[in-house]
Formats: sequence, C-alpha cells, structure tokens
Amino acid sequence: MIEIKNIKKVLTRTSSINTILLDDLNFQITENLITGIIAPQGSGKTTLLKIISGLEDPTSGEINNSENIIFIPGEPSSFPWLNVKENILFGLDNNVAESEFHDVVKLLGLEGYENHFPNNKSTGFRFRISLARSIIRTPKLICLDEPFDKLDQLTKYEIYNLILKVNHIRRITFLLATTNITEALYLSKKIYLMKKDPGKIIGSFDINFTKERNIEIIDEAEFISMRTKIENTIKENPSYSMINFSI
Repeated sequence: MIEIKNIKKVLTRTSSINTILLDDLNFQITENLITGIIAPQGSGKTTLLKIISGLEDPTSGEINNSENIIFIPGEPSSFPWLNVKENILFGLDNNVAESEFHDVVKLLGLEGYENHFPNNKSTGFRFRISLARSIIRTPKLICLDEPFDKLDQLTKYEIYNLILKVNHIRRITFLLATTNITEALYLSKKIYLMKKDPGKIIGSFDINFTKERNIEIIDEAEFISMRTKIENTIKENPSYSMINFSI
C-alpha cells in the first residue's frame, strides 16, 4: 500500500501572493492494481503525480513507500537519435539481461522494432517506448499523467488494453490522472474524484465489473450506471460543471 498523507502544495507567485494548489490530500494506492484520479484541468493533478514520483516536493505532508516510482508525462518521451532498444535501456548501462529485455519488448508489442528510430513514429508508438522504459526498471508504481489525449479512439483502446495486460502479467501498480470518466472507469479498480481551487479528494468509488474489460463493456448497464454515479457526484459539487470533464 502506498499512502498519500496530508499532502499540501502552496505556490508563491511573483507578487508574493500564496495560492493553495493542493490541500490536505489523503488517499491510498493498492499495490498490483490500477487506481484512477478524475480531476478537472488546473486542479494540480500533474503536480500531485510529480510529488508522488519524487520529482517535486510538497509544502507539507508525506508519501510512504515512495521509492522507485516512475512518472510518465502526457507527452510520451523518446530520444529521436536513439533507436528503440537504446531508448528503453537509456541510463541503465546495459545492466539488463537480454531475456528480460526481450520479454518486455514482446509484451509491449515492440518486437521487431528494436533497431527502428522513433522520431517519425506515432504518439502511441512512443508511449509504448516510455512504458517499456518504465517497466524494465521494475517500478513499485507508474504514474500516468493524461497520456492518451492525443491518441485516436482506436489507438486509445489498444493502449488501454495494453496497460491492463501489463498490470495483469507483470503485477505493476498504476496511478492514472485524467479528466476522462470513461477512461478511468475502463482501467481502474479504484477511482478518486478530485476538485480544484484547491485540489482535494471529494469522493471515491470501488470499481468491480462482473464482465471482462473490453470495448463492449462501455455499453453494459453496470458500466453506464457507475459512470452516471460519478457524473452525479460531480454535478452535486457547486463549483463543477460537466464541461470540465470528458466522457
């Protein structure tokens, strides 16, 4: 269990006016599962993920079990002057068994592309590289910061299913931050709803569908019912409008 305890983030503007971005955030991330955070733009979810990943310090509060957490930004990163293999192994000084590298490449659908250069490849392809680079480091947690926004609908579901596959086979824990309700429902076993001004958890939902998660499930009654429940919780908050979210 990774616990986020009393996280607060205060921003100091050039005018010396303090703005509370995150306030008293408390929630848990269960190992080996996918946890989702649904929050509007400007709520501080990117900052929160960076704090959890150790890339940024909170003003106060703490994260326990916070070692070896990897952050994947909204724009998947790769070095265009390195081939796929070099991108995945970057910074590891080749201290990875060839069999492990091959297993990760095969799992991510990159087999046969090891010597290709990603500069002209799609966002989905570059996301697979980012995910492979993360997996091969055997992380405790991978934080995903709205990495699917620039993907077309078909590619989105390919990547959703890839993440579910990685979670199932490698037992890797994921934390997904998104404005997309359907996306969070499709992937997550636990969802937290976060408001803005300041960022704070205002609701949580356990997601236990009886049917397999595939593209057909979004039309199932239990999926629609849970999505409606989340939408109603959003509408009950006077500072919210559904325009802040996507479905």
